[in-house]
Formats: sequence, structure tokens, C-alpha cells
Amino acid sequence: MDLSRDIFTGVTMAVCALASFTASAGMLSLAGMDFAGCFTASVLLALVGTLWLARRGQAVVLAPSLTVTGYLVYIVAISHGLGWQTVLGSCFYASLLGFILWQAGTRLGRKQMAPFFPWGIKLALAVFLIFLGLKLGRIIITSAWQVTMLGDMADPLFYWSMAGLGITLILLAGRRHSALFAGMLVTAIATLWEGFWAVPAAPFFQPEGLQKVAGMLALSFPEQDGGFYGLTVLSLTVMLSVIHACTWSALAKGQKTVDGVKALLAFNALGAWAGMTPLVISPAAAASREAVSGRRAGLVAAAVLALALFCEPLLAALADFPAMLVPVFVGGGVLLLLETLQDCPLSAEENQRRRELLTVLVLVVLLPLTGDFAVAIGTAAFVYALCKMVIRE
Repeated sequence: MDLSRDIFTGVTMAVCALASFTASAGMLSLAGMDFAGCFTASVLLALVGTLWLARRGQAVVLAPSLTVTGYLVYIVAISHGLGWQTVLGSCFYASLLGFILWQAGTRLGRKQMAPFFPWGIKLALAVFLIFLGLKLGRIIITSAWQVTMLGDMADPLFYWSMAGLGITLILLAGRRHSALFAGMLVTAIATLWEGFWAVPAAPFFQPEGLQKVAGMLALSFPEQDGGFYGLTVLSLTVMLSVIHACTWSALAKGQKTVDGVKALLAFNALGAWAGMTPLVISPAAAASREAVSGRRAGLVAAAVLALALFCEPLLAALADFPAMLVPVFVGGGVLLLLETLQDCPLSAEENQRRRELLTVLVLVVLLPLTGDFAVAIGTAAFVYALCKMVIRE
């Protein structure tokens, strides 16, 4: 029974993370990178990183961050004309700088973070995952009149996303440990049967192109836009530090956040040499709440990644109709939310509790609306400092 739970969890985490690999490779190809080489490099790196973390007992999956990749491609590479080799160089410098700063902070000592802040991050991430799943399935959509609105019920993606989500929530209510996997599998089979996605005639892909991206990073500073390049490195350092700290504290267990962040930044620096933009802990790792053995679930997830190296056409077909991913993101968010609400570390003192509640509220609202960890954390920290000045002890 425990083995089956870990297998279901590992497969669920990995399959839901796979869509980001083709999406990231597609974006980077716009900047001139070879698609096949980028896809191969990212999956190989994620495989190595997931195995490494599984060895340390962590049931998480590494995957490209679409937020970071989009920033690097559309703002840095395309808008400012910097080549993808220069982008990889900025990733290396940002990861190295971040590692040095976190290492220096460890040696110099830091004031202990208030316990409500990691709790608020975890709560915000749970709400973010629920919103992400609902938006992915077009259950909620953007509106010109309000923040969101209900999607079109005649939309097949809406219908099948709701069907898979309904199955998952019913199973979660019944405390079925295979709820996320079952919801994903039933939705995938039903939508395949109905013809909303199809297995490609050539579903397999021979890994290739790694020689076109590995070791191609440019370490020299560009003569033009040198100031912008430096600003990119600094902003990327902050962005990666915030994302790694938030996801590690929320989704990983059994290790200090600072150690996890340093490990991920060091891995990102090596990844830039291998030819890939930074990898982060996939939000799909929220499904790890169902795992009994983190190490075993991580090994299963790594095995799925190894298989994915040869299945890029099939992954692209799945991404065209992502209804099967909705139950995992929403269900994972619900599991994380239930776990978070069990332990509320807010202060008993009234004024301090008000400050903490306002800060957590900013986190919970901004992260789902913007999808930007740096904006949410930075604004929340500013609000907390402002509240400490306004709301006296």
C-alpha cells in the first residue's frame, strides 16, 4: 500500500511538471537556442537534480520556471537583443552571486525570521496553486470588468477540467491517497477517448542537440547595454533567491531553507554551463503530501523524467489540452492548504496579530494575482514594516 502511494505520487508530480519543459524550450528557441538541445538539457538537468534531492529524502521535482524563462527571453534576449549565450552567462553569474550572498549570510548570522512569514508563504502558495489549476483549465478566465470570471461551460477544456476536478475532490474528501493520480489518469484517458488530444504518429524523440547548447554560455560582459546586463544579473539573483526560498520552505521537508536555497543556486550555476536557464522546484511537488517515503517518490519521479527524454512529441500533444493537469494543481493546492491551516503561528497579542494578518493577506492576494514571488514577498515585507510603524505595541 505504501509503495503504491509513492508510485502514484512520483508519477503525478513528474507528469504535471513535464509540460513546462516543452513550453520553456519553445520560448528559448525564439531567442535562437536549438529546441531539441534545450529540451534534452533541461530534462537531463531535472533528472539529475531530482535524483540528488531524492537521495536526500526530498519528494520534489525540478522543472524550468516559465516566469524566469519568459523574463529572460522576452525582456533580456528579444527586447534588448542579447544572445542566448549571454542569457546563460547572466544565469551563471546570478546563481553564483546568490550562492555567495546566502553563504555570507549564513556565516555572518541572521536574525531569525518571524514564524508567521514562512507560514504565510505556504498559505499563499496553496492558494496560488488552486488559482493556477483553475486558470489552466479555463474554469476561471480574465475579465474586462472584474479580476476573474467563470469560464464558458461550452468550452470542452472547461468541461473536462471540471469533471477531473470533481473526481479528485470527491476522492480527497474520502481520504483516498491516490486522489490526484486518479483524477489525472481518468481525465487523460477520457479526453484521449473523446479525441481532444491524440497520440502522435511518431511519439518518441531521440535525445539530441546537447552539443549545441552545453558549454556555450558567454562569460564576457556585453559592450552594449552593460548597465542593463548588470541590472539583469542583480534582478535575477533576487528573483531566484525568492523563488527558491518560497518553494523550498513550502514544498520540501526535513532541511533548513537556507541550505536548500544554496544547493539549488549551486545547481543552477552548473546548469548554465550545461546549457539551460535556472530550474526551480515545480509547483506540482505539492502532490508530495500523499507520499509515505519521500526518497521513493522522488526516485519514481526521476524514472518518469528519464522516460520523458524520449517522449517530447507526446508531451507536446498533452500540453495542447491540459485538462489532466488541473486536478493535480488544484488538488495539490487543497492538500497544502489543509496542512497549512492545521498549524497557525499568528501571535496572541492583538496589535502584533493585526500586523501579521495584514502581511499574510498581501501575500495570499498578490501571489495568485501576479504569479510573481518577488513582487508578493517584497510588497508583503514593505507592508509589514509600514504596519510596525503605524500599529504600535
